[in-house]
Amino acid sequence: MKKILIADSLKHLVSGENILSRANTQILTAASSQEILSIHKNEKADLIVIDLDMPGMPGDEFCSLLRKEPDSNLVKILIATEPKETDIKRAERCGANTYITKPINSALFFSKIASLLDVQTRKAYRMPVKATVAGEMGNVKFTASTINISSTGILIESAHPLNVGDVINCSFLLPGTLASKLSEKAKARILYVRRQRY
Repeated sequence: MKKILIADSLKHLVSGENILSRANTQILTAASSQEILSIHKNEKADLIVIDLDMPGMPGDEFCSLLRKEPDSNLVKILIATEPKETDIKRAERCGANTYITKPINSALFFSKIASLLDVQTRKAYRMPVKATVAGEMGNVKFTASTINISSTGILIESAHPLNVGDVINCSFLLPGTLASKLSEKAKARILYVRRQRY
Protein backbone atom coordinates (compact mmCIF):
# COMPACT_ATOMS: atom_id res chain seq x y z
CA MET A 1 0.00 0.00 0.00
CA LYS A 2 1.29 3.46 -0.96
CA LYS A 3 1.04 6.12 1.75
CA ILE A 4 0.43 9.71 0.72
CA LEU A 5 0.88 12.42 3.33
CA ILE A 6 -0.77 15.65 2.25
CA ALA A 7 -1.09 19.13 3.75
CA ASP A 8 -4.60 19.95 5.03
CA SER A 9 -4.76 22.95 2.69
CA LEU A 10 -4.46 20.59 -0.31
CA LYS A 11 -6.52 17.58 0.84
CA HIS A 12 -9.55 18.67 -1.23
CA LEU A 13 -7.53 17.62 -4.30
CA VAL A 14 -7.64 13.94 -3.33
CA SER A 15 -11.30 13.66 -2.29
CA GLY A 16 -13.78 11.79 -4.48
CA GLU A 17 -13.21 9.38 -7.37
CA ASN A 18 -9.72 9.67 -8.83
CA ILE A 19 -6.63 7.66 -9.69
CA LEU A 20 -5.77 7.31 -5.99
CA SER A 21 -9.11 5.72 -5.14
CA ARG A 22 -8.43 3.07 -7.81
CA ALA A 23 -4.87 2.46 -6.60
CA ASN A 24 -3.93 0.83 -3.31
CA THR A 25 -3.26 4.05 -1.37
CA GLN A 26 -3.74 5.45 2.11
CA ILE A 27 -4.19 9.22 2.49
CA LEU A 28 -2.86 10.90 5.65
CA THR A 29 -3.28 14.63 6.33
CA ALA A 30 -1.46 17.14 8.51
CA ALA A 31 -1.96 20.81 9.35
CA SER A 32 1.69 21.91 9.63
CA SER A 33 5.19 20.98 8.47
CA GLN A 34 6.04 19.80 11.99
CA GLU A 35 3.00 17.50 12.00
CA ILE A 36 3.94 16.16 8.54
CA LEU A 37 7.46 15.41 9.81
CA SER A 38 6.09 13.65 12.91
CA ILE A 39 3.61 11.54 10.92
CA HIS A 40 6.25 10.68 8.33
CA LYS A 41 8.65 9.42 11.02
CA ASN A 42 5.96 7.00 12.23
CA GLU A 43 4.28 6.07 8.95
CA LYS A 44 7.11 6.33 6.36
CA ALA A 45 5.10 8.00 3.60
CA ASP A 46 5.83 7.17 -0.03
CA LEU A 47 4.78 10.66 -1.15
CA ILE A 48 4.50 13.97 0.69
CA VAL A 49 2.41 16.72 -0.90
CA ILE A 50 3.19 20.01 0.82
CA ASP A 51 2.45 23.68 0.29
CA LEU A 52 5.40 26.04 -0.09
CA ASP A 53 3.69 28.40 2.36
CA MET A 54 2.95 25.98 5.21
CA PRO A 55 2.19 27.27 8.70
CA GLY A 56 5.19 27.15 11.03
CA MET A 57 7.95 26.00 8.71
CA PRO A 58 7.78 26.84 4.96
CA GLY A 59 7.58 23.85 2.61
CA ASP A 60 11.03 24.41 1.12
CA GLU A 61 12.67 24.49 4.58
CA PHE A 62 10.77 21.31 5.51
CA CYS A 63 11.98 19.62 2.33
CA SER A 64 15.62 20.64 2.90
CA LEU A 65 15.41 19.40 6.50
CA LEU A 66 13.84 16.08 5.50
CA ARG A 67 16.42 15.47 2.78
CA LYS A 68 19.16 15.48 5.47
CA GLU A 69 17.57 12.43 7.12
CA PRO A 70 18.82 8.90 6.33
CA ASP A 71 16.78 7.16 3.61
CA SER A 72 15.06 10.44 2.73
CA ASN A 73 15.56 9.59 -0.93
CA LEU A 74 12.86 6.91 -0.51
CA VAL A 75 10.11 9.50 -0.08
CA LYS A 76 8.91 11.58 -3.03
CA ILE A 77 8.02 15.22 -2.42
CA LEU A 78 5.61 17.37 -4.45
CA ILE A 79 5.43 21.06 -3.55
CA ALA A 80 2.48 23.30 -4.43
CA THR A 81 3.51 26.90 -5.06
CA GLU A 82 2.29 30.20 -6.41
CA PRO A 83 3.37 30.79 -10.03
CA LYS A 84 5.90 33.47 -9.01
CA GLU A 85 9.46 32.95 -10.27
CA THR A 86 10.95 33.36 -6.78
CA ASP A 87 8.60 30.71 -5.33
CA ILE A 88 9.27 28.30 -8.19
CA LYS A 89 13.04 28.66 -7.63
CA ARG A 90 12.56 27.94 -3.92
CA ALA A 91 10.63 24.77 -4.81
CA GLU A 92 13.30 23.69 -7.32
CA ARG A 93 16.27 24.22 -4.95
CA CYS A 94 15.00 22.47 -1.82
CA GLY A 95 15.25 18.86 -2.98
CA ALA A 96 11.61 18.25 -3.92
CA ASN A 97 11.04 15.80 -6.76
CA THR A 98 8.68 18.18 -8.52
CA TYR A 99 6.36 21.13 -8.00
CA ILE A 100 2.99 22.28 -9.25
CA THR A 101 1.72 25.85 -9.50
CA LYS A 102 -1.58 27.22 -8.22
CA PRO A 103 -4.36 27.24 -9.15
CA ILE A 104 -3.77 23.50 -9.37
CA ASN A 105 -4.87 21.70 -12.52
CA SER A 106 -6.32 18.37 -11.31
CA ALA A 107 -5.26 16.38 -14.39
CA LEU A 108 -1.66 17.61 -14.07
CA PHE A 109 -1.70 17.00 -10.30
CA PHE A 110 -2.78 13.35 -10.68
CA SER A 111 -0.39 12.84 -13.59
CA LYS A 112 2.52 13.98 -11.39
CA ILE A 113 1.37 11.75 -8.52
CA ALA A 114 0.98 8.75 -10.84
CA SER A 115 4.48 9.32 -12.17
CA LEU A 116 6.02 9.73 -8.70
CA LEU A 117 4.32 6.63 -7.32
CA ASP A 118 4.54 4.61 -10.53
CA VAL A 119 0.75 4.17 -10.62
CA GLN A 120 -0.80 3.11 -13.92
CA THR A 121 -3.13 5.72 -15.39
CA ARG A 122 -6.02 5.05 -17.71
CA LYS A 123 -5.29 5.89 -21.31
CA ALA A 124 -8.85 7.14 -21.65
CA TYR A 125 -11.67 7.42 -19.16
CA ARG A 126 -14.52 5.02 -19.98
CA MET A 127 -18.00 6.31 -19.23
CA PRO A 128 -20.93 3.89 -18.87
CA VAL A 129 -23.50 4.61 -21.60
CA LYS A 130 -26.65 2.65 -22.42
CA ALA A 131 -27.87 3.17 -25.99
CA THR A 132 -29.21 1.02 -28.80
CA VAL A 133 -26.96 0.66 -31.83
CA ALA A 134 -28.21 -0.11 -35.34
CA GLY A 135 -25.37 -1.91 -37.07
CA GLU A 136 -24.66 -3.01 -40.61
CA MET A 137 -21.87 -5.25 -41.83
CA GLY A 138 -22.02 -5.89 -45.56
CA ASN A 139 -25.66 -6.84 -46.26
CA VAL A 140 -26.33 -7.98 -42.69
CA LYS A 141 -28.19 -5.64 -40.32
CA PHE A 142 -28.13 -6.18 -36.57
CA THR A 143 -28.72 -4.40 -33.29
CA ALA A 144 -26.40 -4.02 -30.35
CA SER A 145 -26.21 -2.20 -27.04
CA THR A 146 -23.48 0.12 -25.85
CA ILE A 147 -21.73 -0.72 -22.58
CA ASN A 148 -19.34 2.22 -22.29
CA ILE A 149 -17.61 4.85 -24.38
CA SER A 150 -14.32 6.76 -24.28
CA SER A 151 -12.31 9.06 -26.49
CA THR A 152 -10.61 5.98 -27.95
CA GLY A 153 -13.58 3.74 -28.65
CA ILE A 154 -16.94 2.28 -27.76
CA LEU A 155 -17.73 -1.09 -26.22
CA ILE A 156 -20.83 -2.73 -27.69
CA GLU A 157 -22.57 -6.02 -26.99
CA SER A 158 -24.36 -7.87 -29.78
CA ALA A 159 -25.92 -11.27 -30.41
CA HIS A 160 -24.51 -10.98 -33.94
CA PRO A 161 -20.98 -12.44 -34.07
CA LEU A 162 -18.29 -9.82 -34.59
CA ASN A 163 -14.70 -10.76 -35.28
CA VAL A 164 -11.48 -8.84 -34.77
CA GLY A 165 -10.84 -6.80 -37.91
CA ASP A 166 -14.52 -6.52 -38.92
CA VAL A 167 -15.58 -3.09 -40.09
CA ILE A 168 -19.15 -2.18 -39.21
CA ASN A 169 -21.32 0.80 -40.05
CA CYS A 170 -23.50 1.79 -37.13
CA SER A 171 -25.67 4.61 -35.87
CA PHE A 172 -26.73 5.50 -32.35
CA LEU A 173 -27.77 8.50 -30.30
CA LEU A 174 -26.10 9.25 -27.01
CA PRO A 175 -28.52 9.86 -24.15
CA GLY A 176 -29.39 13.54 -23.90
CA THR A 177 -28.82 14.34 -27.60
CA LEU A 178 -31.54 15.30 -30.05
CA ALA A 179 -31.67 13.53 -33.39
CA SER A 180 -32.83 16.71 -35.12
CA LYS A 181 -29.65 18.54 -34.11
CA LEU A 182 -27.28 15.91 -35.51
CA SER A 183 -26.21 15.75 -39.12
CA GLU A 184 -26.51 12.45 -40.97
CA LYS A 185 -22.72 12.23 -40.89
CA ALA A 186 -22.77 12.44 -37.08
CA LYS A 187 -25.39 9.69 -36.81
CA ALA A 188 -23.40 7.10 -38.74
CA ARG A 189 -19.95 5.95 -37.80
CA ILE A 190 -17.70 3.24 -39.13
CA LEU A 191 -16.32 1.07 -36.35
CA TYR A 192 -13.36 -1.24 -36.53
CA VAL A 193 -13.59 -4.25 -34.22
CA ARG A 194 -10.36 -4.45 -32.22
CA ARG A 195 -11.25 -7.23 -29.79
CA GLN A 196 -14.09 -9.62 -29.13
CA ARG A 197 -14.12 -9.27 -25.36
CA TYR A 198 -13.38 -6.31 -23.13
